[in-house]
Amino acid sequence: MFELIKYKENSCIEENDRVWTYGEVNVLANIVNSNIITKSLILCLCENTAYSLIGYIAFVLKGNVPILIENDQKMEIINKIIENYNPEYIWAKESQINELPFSEVVCRLENYILLRLIYKYNNYFYINPILQLLLTTSGSTGSIKFVRLTTANLLVNSYSIIDYLKINSNDVAITTLPYSYSFGLSIINTHLIAGASIQLTKFTPMNREFWDIVRKKQVTSISGVPYTFEMLKRIRFERFELPSMRYLSQAGGKMTAQGLAYLKQLTEENKLSCFVMYGQTEAAPRMSYLSQDNFELKLGSIGRAISGGNFTIRNDTGEIVESAYVKGELVYTGPNVALGYATSRMDLARGDDWHGILSTGDLAYRDLDGFYYITGRLKRILKIFGNRISLDETESLLQTEFKQCEFICIGRDDLLSIGYTGEINPDVLSLFVSRILAIRKSSIKCFSVPEIPRLSNGKINYASASFTIDN
Repeated sequence: MFELIKYKENSCIEENDRVWTYGEVNVLANIVNSNIITKSLILCLCENTAYSLIGYIAFVLKGNVPILIENDQKMEIINKIIENYNPEYIWAKESQINELPFSEVVCRLENYILLRLIYKYNNYFYINPILQLLLTTSGSTGSIKFVRLTTANLLVNSYSIIDYLKINSNDVAITTLPYSYSFGLSIINTHLIAGASIQLTKFTPMNREFWDIVRKKQVTSISGVPYTFEMLKRIRFERFELPSMRYLSQAGGKMTAQGLAYLKQLTEENKLSCFVMYGQTEAAPRMSYLSQDNFELKLGSIGRAISGGNFTIRNDTGEIVESAYVKGELVYTGPNVALGYATSRMDLARGDDWHGILSTGDLAYRDLDGFYYITGRLKRILKIFGNRISLDETESLLQTEFKQCEFICIGRDDLLSIGYTGEINPDVLSLFVSRILAIRKSSIKCFSVPEIPRLSNGKINYASASFTIDN
């Protein structure tokens, strides 16, 4: 998927002033790949560091199938993934080796190692030749469900993004998101395909060191979720002098009216281009964008579908809504739509379940000019600062962890409200949820309730919840 030799003299990855050219990354990738004989499934414990990323690049180059998860994921979840997917290898930091199942080290790149798992039985399972990547939907609650993506899905989406953002080999990106998250990965993929440079850092825009890197390395773009731009507003980004900065891009959830007003301010005062994008992991991940040309006139819109893609609005019976301003489910069609989901190793042999059609679960309407606007969600899904959180999965997770209690989860974007019965310290509860979902504790509110409201069929009656999400 990546043409490393084409850009062999260019800076590919930089970390702490150390530079790896595309040619050097290619050599290291070949070293890793020489230890993998057949198409294999590789569990990657990811972080925004050079050798972690080089592993991902290597596996994709040879057509192996990486599963990308964060390296600080709980061991019980890692073990659950191993049990259900039987990966042949694990790519992880050497310091994690004692926590992982019995295995042998077959390759080492400084602090990262490739472990070959040793099973007591023959664990060979057929993998569909076109399968390239397993990626969790953002905000997984420890679920073992992954999106099955192909090389074609990733390439067609990356080229579309490269085209409208005009990414080229002179660009310099900086990591603001983990690359195990679909938006973070798309930033990596597009810049690698274009022969651009990627500055790897664990600092955030709230750290002075982050901006030292931006200035010193002449970073040309900042990309982030709505919370990223809240941080930029807090530090008064509009006052920064960054002559190399070319554009800002936002995805990972709907911006607030205040956030959009701030983006508009940045475009006017700093002469920066801003792109508001819409996507889901299931679409590899971009489906639409609002360009700078339409930013002011269509503020609040997700724009139009990317090249090669198409949107329709469907009513409750699945019929296409032809009229403007009529709400329905947003359905996307395009070559970047994934094959489907996987919940076990056996699913990796499956073909194309979705055939290029993705029902997004989002409610939307179209205006007279063909611009789309998201108004809500059909499913019980929230976006907490860019992470997609399933309320149903969160309830199940809590019920498993705290068996003495019952739970009901509701909320709105950027706020998760949890009602509970039984004896539990609400601080313990919110700390647990913050850690397992990787969201800020301040975005979680816990309420003791006298009982969980239920319908006559025994299902939870969310509409009659006795606490409000705005408390």
